[in-house]
Amino acid sequence: MGNIVLLDDLTINKIAAGEVIERPVNVVKEVVENSIDAGANKIVIEIKKGGKQLIKIIDNGKGIQKDDMDIAIERHATSKLRKIEDLEKIYTMGFRGEALASIASISKLTIISKTANDEFGNKLVAEAGDIIEKEEFGTQLGTTIIVENLFYNVPVRYKFLKQDATEFKYIKDWVQKEAFSNPSISFKLINDGNIVFQTSGNGKIEDIVYQIYGKELKENLVKVNYEEDSIKITGVVGNTRIARDSRKDQIIFLNKRNVRNQILSNSADQAFKGSVGIGKYGFFILNLEMPANFYDINVHPTKMEVRFEDENKIYKVFYHAIKSAILSKDFLGNNENEQNEKYITNEFDFLTNHFIENKENNNYFSKIAYNANKSKNVLEDNDLIYRKTQREVKYKYIGIIFKTFIIVEIENELYLIDQHAAHERLLYEQIKDNYKNHISSNSQMMLIPEVYNLTHKEFEFVKQNLEMFKTYGFDLEIFGENAVKVNGIPDIEYRSKSKNIFLEILDEMITNERVSLKDVEERFVATVACKAAVKANMDLTQEEVDYLIQNLLKLKNPYTCPHGRPTTIKLNEKDLKKLATL
Repeated sequence: MGNIVLLDDLTINKIAAGEVIERPVNVVKEVVENSIDAGANKIVIEIKKGGKQLIKIIDNGKGIQKDDMDIAIERHATSKLRKIEDLEKIYTMGFRGEALASIASISKLTIISKTANDEFGNKLVAEAGDIIEKEEFGTQLGTTIIVENLFYNVPVRYKFLKQDATEFKYIKDWVQKEAFSNPSISFKLINDGNIVFQTSGNGKIEDIVYQIYGKELKENLVKVNYEEDSIKITGVVGNTRIARDSRKDQIIFLNKRNVRNQILSNSADQAFKGSVGIGKYGFFILNLEMPANFYDINVHPTKMEVRFEDENKIYKVFYHAIKSAILSKDFLGNNENEQNEKYITNEFDFLTNHFIENKENNNYFSKIAYNANKSKNVLEDNDLIYRKTQREVKYKYIGIIFKTFIIVEIENELYLIDQHAAHERLLYEQIKDNYKNHISSNSQMMLIPEVYNLTHKEFEFVKQNLEMFKTYGFDLEIFGENAVKVNGIPDIEYRSKSKNIFLEILDEMITNERVSLKDVEERFVATVACKAAVKANMDLTQEEVDYLIQNLLKLKNPYTCPHGRPTTIKLNEKDLKKLATL
């Protein structure tokens, strides 16, 4: 007799359950997704003992027909798929036909359901995969799924479950995410008899954010509604005042299905770069809508992983959606928005391409480098960093506190402008703009060139990045062993008192070495701006303050310094009264 045998159905289903059902939250996920596919707009989820004892889900969807009750708990039985070609146009939450069969094989499963055409409902009870009871049953339109004693016949799986509170936390987190992706569905979550989470189903994602995260975060949300190349992205992002220590609050849905994807996470990091602090992460809840043939969700039974057909396109569109939202908020009380697409494209090129490396590619910077000796600038008069019309803001200058914060009053609100962060943003944009528009003359020559003797590490960094230094306005030449002669520095306004701007920048770059060439380049530009900008404890005249504010009002992106620090802080009368009562 041979060694290879066919497994029995129960063993096959238990193996499938190990893939699909790892813990109680997976049961909730699979059943609730079936409810959504059934058109339910009201879903009640009841949990006992972290889901180990009871998971009960009631929906008002279309229900299961009497003739389909038996086959519903068979493996690969589904109403959502007929042939292999259908995988290319799947929009439902489930499609494998494994969930109920897997659940039935490791629990006591009860299904109660009624369709609009049925006079009575029907009830089916299965245990360890075997049907033990079937009968007509009086019930309302929709389906009730009851799962009891999960993993009772798989003790190895059961012993790896965590404490009840931890298992319930997994369930609560998942239900809350599902509420974000389906704000028009009313969810109610009950734990050991207590309602712990409930939504109205009014379609407003901001109300769900308020319920979970609180008032402050809700008030700092920016709506996203972006569409390009059959890809639509909707939802909310936190503005530049909202930052997190982890990616936990970066929630992504694909056609309303919660997914993970490193391409999208990396794109978001680039979009938030310079808008949140270094080491911080932006907040967002976003849903991508796109044709089913743009992606493959059939990577893993949990359907959390996703692969895209054109990753470059997805990366760029996701970046644009987030960046557009960040740049759409008001500044110093002015909320006049304008088209920022060229600026965003330009910034995308800067953050994702090393544009001095390949002079034949299609981004703006390389075109200028390639045409540097031609008489006509390829960008002509298209100034990418400034708005077409300056924001109109009437402000009353109050003064400067701590030689750091400029105070202005605008329509009964006080604004504190960080003079260093504001000037740093202005110079950051100017340095890039100088390179784009004045590549052959973006240095200011020093009256007396300086020669610096460097350490071996410093000298090697300069040698390896000599073209980058020159690109952004440093006129350098190697001057013997471990020595560099500086003939010119970037042609921007300097307020730093230090004569050694080159050494300050070099020290910062060595201290914060980056592996990626683009990270080095972006960091370099931000560092030049930082070292050249007016510092705290420097006195500014009112004329200099007016100059700074007027130039900020011209910028497309005046919100933060390049390192993510806000340029302005708003205080209204209510805030001041609250402070006065402390």
